[in-house]
Amino acid sequence: MYHCRLRIAVFDENPALAEMVRQIDPLERFEHGVERRSAKELAAAENCEILIWNLGDGMLPGALRKLCGPDTVLVYCADRHWLDCGGDEIGEADEIWELPLNFRCARQRLERLLKQIKLERDLHLCRSYLDTAIDSIPDMVWFKALDGTHVKVNKAFCNTVGKSREDVTGRDHCYIWDVSKEDFERGEGVCKETEDAVIKERKTLQFTEMVKSHGSLRQFRTYKSPLFDSDGVTILGTVGIGHDVTDLVNLNTEVEILLSSMPYAILLRDNEGRILNVNKPFEQYFEVRREEVLGKEYEEWISRAFFEEHSINSEGFVESKVCLNGQAGRTLEIHENNIFDIFENVVGKLSIFRDVTMERQLEEQILRNSNTDFLTGLYNRRSLYQYLHNNRNGRLLNLLYVDLDYFKHVNDTYGHKVGDDALILTAKVLRECFKNEFIARIGGDEFLIVQLGEAQREALESKAQQLLDQLSAAFGSTENMDTLSASVGIVQNGAPDKDIDLLIQQSDAALYQAKESGRGRYCIYGIS
Repeated sequence: MYHCRLRIAVFDENPALAEMVRQIDPLERFEHGVERRSAKELAAAENCEILIWNLGDGMLPGALRKLCGPDTVLVYCADRHWLDCGGDEIGEADEIWELPLNFRCARQRLERLLKQIKLERDLHLCRSYLDTAIDSIPDMVWFKALDGTHVKVNKAFCNTVGKSREDVTGRDHCYIWDVSKEDFERGEGVCKETEDAVIKERKTLQFTEMVKSHGSLRQFRTYKSPLFDSDGVTILGTVGIGHDVTDLVNLNTEVEILLSSMPYAILLRDNEGRILNVNKPFEQYFEVRREEVLGKEYEEWISRAFFEEHSINSEGFVESKVCLNGQAGRTLEIHENNIFDIFENVVGKLSIFRDVTMERQLEEQILRNSNTDFLTGLYNRRSLYQYLHNNRNGRLLNLLYVDLDYFKHVNDTYGHKVGDDALILTAKVLRECFKNEFIARIGGDEFLIVQLGEAQREALESKAQQLLDQLSAAFGSTENMDTLSASVGIVQNGAPDKDIDLLIQQSDAALYQAKESGRGRYCIYGIS
């Protein structure tokens, strides 16, 4: 629906980095404009979406940030010494790439960054979908905070109350409907009462409400639901849909107007379970004509319409995938509401099916991208620190630092495809050997296994040797990988108060000792 041209400025004296950026294929709906710049062309920083700086620390991230546009993503390349001493300047950059650059890692990080930019654009599009959807509904739609102030309303709401969106936002019932505090306290606070009921019941409720506006009474049929925070428990406020039924002459007219105006798939059935009515979105979601379902038994229809696997989402609603010719279609969130007659008897049910396919895909993709390595599916360095922060709890820490031997030779000789396959195979063997441990890919061909709690030296040596043997067997039986092996550096029973970065450095030192001793073996830090 949108098309975006990303301007990428690479400040580097060597053309290799800019050429690597040019080789990255743009994602869907994106194109790239890559330009290599010199230190004399700093004016270009203001007009680019991504700035990659590899001209040394003569220009610090804070100074570069002032030259950039408000939405520019700043990538700063620096050596280890600067990273150790950079202080607050490090926080001014969105990404820090350690020198000397590993082009393969840099490419992966840039590709991940491009995916994140795309996700943000897609989320912006989803917000636009929401605004467009509620503004296209001819009924009033509003979102309220717990203190009764309106935080979002649609155009129909503004037209009904005769006030602008800006004037309504942040205001309470009395101001919006021109009701005095005295009238409100004498009983005109029906909106407050119904919202309190929704919050108490923690579910969608239906009401008929009389509202005094401009000296006259208006009658509304309203549907109100609680809005839950991300924990699925805390209520942030309420959302309501209100249909002015003051001038409607009968219930059938009201139902038809409601069905035709809603952007969701809606099904109406009676107390006997027979389907009475459906709307246009329903026909689109389930790829069925209205005439084919009217009069059918609801339970019989729904058993064929969805796959058997149902789930309950964080808001407490049922979700399932539509079954279309044996294939999975949209993911729908299912709302069930009773329909009452004038005597408050239940005379049927209203089923609302909301399409949440894109929401779930974006949620899964954001979570996956932020916590796992794209190639191997293992956890990434960010997840490593988060895991230790949440789970270390004063326990001893054992680390196995794994690095492939001769990986660069295989990568250069047989190409990146074979190199990637070797990394994927390594991840598979790691999972088989350490089923209950935390495994992260922390570099190009570097992996870290975390074991919490006290461990015996013999047990760690046995697991390390088992891993080496299984990797050797896996590489030896795979074409173009028979020259590969692995080396392992071990830190045993690291003290609870010892910094994790220091323990990783120690395991790296043990790994270096293993490689110096001939590769294809393990070494324990502190033991010759």
